[in-house]
Amino acid sequence: MQDIPLTVTRLLVHGALAHGTAQVTTWAGTAGGAEPDRRSFLDTGVRAVQLAGALHDDFGVAAGDTVATLMANTADHLEAYLAVPSMGAVLHTLDPWLPADQLVAAAVRGGAEVLITDPTGLAPLASVLPRLKHLRHVVVAGGSDSAAVVSGTAYGAEVHDYEELITDRRKRYDWPEIDERDAAVLCHAASDDGTAPRGVAYSHRALYLHALQAQTPQAYGIGEDDLVLPVVPMSRMLAWGLPYAAFAGGASLLLPGAYDQAAPLAEMAERERPTLAVADPAVWDGVLEELSAHPRDLSSLREAVVVGGPGEEPGGPLLAQELGSRHGISTAAAWGAPETLSPACVARPESGHYRFPASVEYGVSGPDLTPLPWDGQSQGELLLRGPWITASYVEDEAPVHEGWLRTGETAAITPDGRVAMKPPKTSPQ
Repeated sequence: MQDIPLTVTRLLVHGALAHGTAQVTTWAGTAGGAEPDRRSFLDTGVRAVQLAGALHDDFGVAAGDTVATLMANTADHLEAYLAVPSMGAVLHTLDPWLPADQLVAAAVRGGAEVLITDPTGLAPLASVLPRLKHLRHVVVAGGSDSAAVVSGTAYGAEVHDYEELITDRRKRYDWPEIDERDAAVLCHAASDDGTAPRGVAYSHRALYLHALQAQTPQAYGIGEDDLVLPVVPMSRMLAWGLPYAAFAGGASLLLPGAYDQAAPLAEMAERERPTLAVADPAVWDGVLEELSAHPRDLSSLREAVVVGGPGEEPGGPLLAQELGSRHGISTAAAWGAPETLSPACVARPESGHYRFPASVEYGVSGPDLTPLPWDGQSQGELLLRGPWITASYVEDEAPVHEGWLRTGETAAITPDGRVAMKPPKTSPQ
């Protein structure tokens, strides 16, 4: 068999060429007759090439360097998702919703001299810029007016407009040969105790394999006929793997941009007709309230995925009942953590339990870390290992025991391998 490295570069080239007519739509609201920004996968791929050229030629970004983003879910952010790892550099997705001290700690640890931001990231960035002495270039998407917001606070960093930076660039790039085990994306997860966030570096191989797995029926089951709405942030756990999975499989993307609140989400879902939406329970609760006050036609949704909160009944009993009985929307629950990429596993109400994909091994252990039986009754700590399961944090050791990641979750496993999880005890320490 041929030995072909599994890299983000291959996802970029495949998506742009094999699924070039698929669309990336970024919602722009409806005030003043605003229209969504629409780009094909081919256009997105070409713009990613132009972004890579600008980062290399103007800023000297090379393999192994880090480029940070502080952005919402937009087509521009997707272009950075594709361009930066394909250059052999590392994309550091900073979370605009991190507390200021943790945002600074994450940015300093990542060490990126180039940061790309947008209107969502402007306010948190402006508040911490004086503390980011390592920054040399700030690239602002969203127009020159947005760039002006941070120009006076950059303290030595040059501010650039995103569109001006990539316009008229060459549309070819000699992508380097990349070891599939090299880091492609770096994420920092907020810590519950207020200490510095933990960094997880995802390899090209992990992202590629996860993108394939996420397309299966056991996960999202997305394909060329789907329009996927990821409300989960691209700055956090890679929007649960959806951008790379969609680009690999040809599912079009509907990105909410700055409009991730209940009312605009309901409006965009009615107008754009997505087939799959992925959001956390608080977002779905807000959408349910909005629909009660202002009914919308969301019949295009074949499934609503609720992420982040494991429990006895996937999706939460009330949430599932409301979405199903009142709006006819099937629900699924996805569980994961930064240490496991996401979704690590998915459950649907008809099964009542979570199922892990073939690539992820799992088990439960007692207080002394001895394995517990798969009898559906013995509850212990869930242990995982697999190609997209963290072996170590960037800064220090992850809670790994004999090759197994200790998740901090309480679970029981049935004899046929289904996993019932209790609400989380703690995130991995």
